[in-house]
Amino acid sequence: MEPRPLNGLDQAHEQEALLEQAGQIGTAPERDVRPGPAPDDGDAEMPPRGAAARGAMSRRDVYTEPMRAGRPVPTGPLTRFSTWLKFTLSSELQRREWALDEQLAHVPPMSRPNTVAVISPKGGVGKTTVSFVLGNLLAEQLRLRVIALDANPDFGTLASLAPDEHRSTRSLADLLADSSQIESPAELHPYVARLPTGLHLLSAPAHAEVMAQMTPGLYSRLLDFLERFYEVVILDLGTGITDPLAHFAIDRADQTVVITTPEWVTAAGVLGALRYLQLEQGTLVLNQAPTGRHAGSRDVIEANFRRHAVETSATIPYDDRLRAMLDTGTYSLSSLKLSTRVPVKELGAAIAYNFV
Repeated sequence: MEPRPLNGLDQAHEQEALLEQAGQIGTAPERDVRPGPAPDDGDAEMPPRGAAARGAMSRRDVYTEPMRAGRPVPTGPLTRFSTWLKFTLSSELQRREWALDEQLAHVPPMSRPNTVAVISPKGGVGKTTVSFVLGNLLAEQLRLRVIALDANPDFGTLASLAPDEHRSTRSLADLLADSSQIESPAELHPYVARLPTGLHLLSAPAHAEVMAQMTPGLYSRLLDFLERFYEVVILDLGTGITDPLAHFAIDRADQTVVITTPEWVTAAGVLGALRYLQLEQGTLVLNQAPTGRHAGSRDVIEANFRRHAVETSATIPYDDRLRAMLDTGTYSLSSLKLSTRVPVKELGAAIAYNFV
């Protein structure tokens, strides 16, 4: 695994020292073969017996060269130079990722289960995508027990992002109906989609009439139940931001993530809806952001959200690779472009460091 420094030059020096040390491991010191004074018979030690006489075989006796991932570690001058060059020429974005990985490795422990609500009054801005990538990051990199719950009353698609072989045919309504009979995580498994990253997904009911019966009181019961098994519950809400369910979710949540795209029309609509929510504090994600000269003035958008106690934590660019991963059920954080991976980790760090 690559080191993740806060400073690229320091890391280059540290890596070079490690390589030098690795080279020393595989080289046995020369023995002094010069004859010494003959021992006195009275001072002669008794020879060791049993296992001590046979000697224990060390792994170093078999593998005389330093190994990494089953292969010898190159330790020559060319390797040292290439290591130095790698860190010297690494981009600012790469160094930023190393710093974020270091932050995520030292997140303070949580005192209780946390709920995160992901909201936006606009459709198509990526609420479900952000809920999905955030949940995967917290589960995979922080090793937390995380479930993302589809609370969109209008046929949400969160659970459909799971690979086909990991999907469940049951919904949150089924789980709520059977919750009194479930006492262990194993009994919970048939109701959720379990991803390789460790994230669990709970789908909304497929029938509109069933979803229409889901009241804030029922959601409260469901969250109380889920908090027995999970450390983080992510609520992927619909666009009805003034609905009783949205108000309940925001009041219940420990943190609220507000999603918008950086276009003025969309951002203005989201800002208008925030007047009804009276958020004490929120985290803003500018999603599907264009790059280059078409990026617009994001500073103005961020400043306006800041007046509503919503601070920007990440600007996630438009990424065809991410869209293809989600559509094919093959999402992988490590396979994202660096320009997408870094803001996803920025969002994860912002949320994780505000856990209670």
